Amino acid sequence: MNGMLLAAGHGQRMEPLSATVAKPALEVLGRPLLAGALGQLELAGCATVAVNLHRHPDQVAAAVRAAATVPVSFSWEPELLGGAGGIAAARDALGDGAVLVANADVWADLDLGPLLHAPAADVAVLALLPHPDPARWASVALDGSEAVTAIVPPGAPHAGERYLFTGFQLLGAEVVAGLPAPPAEMAAVWEPLRRRGALRGAVVAGRWREAGSPLAYRDLVAEELGERSWVHPGACAAGATVERSAVGAGCRVDPDAAVIGCVLTHGATVGTGCALRGCVIAGTAVPAGTALADTLVVPGARVPLV
Repeated sequence: MNGMLLAAGHGQRMEPLSATVAKPALEVLGRPLLAGALGQLELAGCATVAVNLHRHPDQVAAAVRAAATVPVSFSWEPELLGGAGGIAAARDALGDGAVLVANADVWADLDLGPLLHAPAADVAVLALLPHPDPARWASVALDGSEAVTAIVPPGAPHAGERYLFTGFQLLGAEVVAGLPAPPAEMAAVWEPLRRRGALRGAVVAGRWREAGSPLAYRDLVAEELGERSWVHPGACAAGATVERSAVGAGCRVDPDAAVIGCVLTHGATVGTGCALRGCVIAGTAVPAGTALADTLVVPGARVPLV
C-alpha cells in the first residue's frame, strides 16, 4: 500500500497567513503541520508517499523532506486539479494497489486500524469520528452495515447519528484506476460509489484537529502547548517574557517584550517593550512598543483573529 498526501490547496480560509506560509508548512512546535498526516500514513505502513503541490511548492516540499521517513515523490499542479484529480495525476507514483489518502491540514493521532482492513478493490472507505460539531463541518451518515447513506452539509437537519470525515480514506485499487480525469473533486468519486453501496465508513478513535483558519491554527498550537512554552534555542533575549507561546526557528523576542499565548513563526520578530496576547505573527517584525491582542500580523497586514 502506498500513500497520497493532499497538500495542493490554495489555503483561502487561511488568508492572509497563507500568502506568507503554505498552510501545510505552518510550524507546530518545530514540526510542519503536514507532519501529523504524513506520520499517520507512515505508521499505517505506506511504503512510499506521493505529495501534490501548488501554492508555495518549495515550502511544502521542504517541509515534507524534513518530516518524511519513507521515500516521497511530488506531483506539481500549476493549476489546481481537485482532490480526485490530484490523486489521478499521481497514479504513476502510486502503483496499482490500494492507496491511503490523507489531507495535509489536519493534526491527528488516530488509530486507523479499522480503516486498514483490506477492502474490496472497488470500494472506498472513509475514516470517521463521532461528530463533535455538525453545525461547523459536514456530516457523514451510515446505515447498519457501515455503508455511507448521505453526506450532510454543515448545519443541515438529519436524523440519526452523524460522523466527521477525518480527511483519511482508503481507496481500493479499482477505485484508484477509475478516477476521473483531472480536474475533479472527491464528490465526483464518492457519489457513484455511494449509490451502489461501495462508499463505506470506518469509525476510528483518537485525537483530531483541523487547522483551516489562522484562529484554528493558533488554537491548535495552544492545545499542544498546554501551560508550557516552546521556544527555539536563542530566540528570546534576556528580559523577555514568554508564556504559553510558541517561538519558532529564526524568530526573535527582544528585551522587555511580553508574549502571552502567541505563535511566532517564519522569522517573526517582536521589538523591545511590545505587549502581545493571543496573536499569530509570521514573517514580519512587530515594532518596539506595540500592544496587540488576538491579531494576525503578516507582511503588510494586521487582521483580527476571529
